Amino acid sequence: MQKQVLGEVQELARQHAPSAIVELARLALKAKSETARIAAIRELLDRGYGRPRQAVEVSAPAGDPIQELFDEIDALNRKRIYKQVPNEPA
Repeated sequence: MQKQVLGEVQELARQHAPSAIVELARLALKAKSETARIAAIRELLDRGYGRPRQAVEVSAPAGDPIQELFDEIDALNRKRIYKQVPNEPA
């Protein structure tokens, strides 16, 4: 039921899209506020060309991350085994 309602709302919004684009174009050219003109221009560009891609910086630790993972697993296993083996008298 919710999918059907969402679909109906989307269809209604799409019916108004052409007039909304016309209004954005009008605002981009004739709005008194520079902020309003810039916002309208940005909206038109986003709809016409898509939003600009955002750069994402990813950094990995130095060295081989797989080997570091194996070393960590090995250290945990040694610690676990060491705790299980009782101390033998010397």
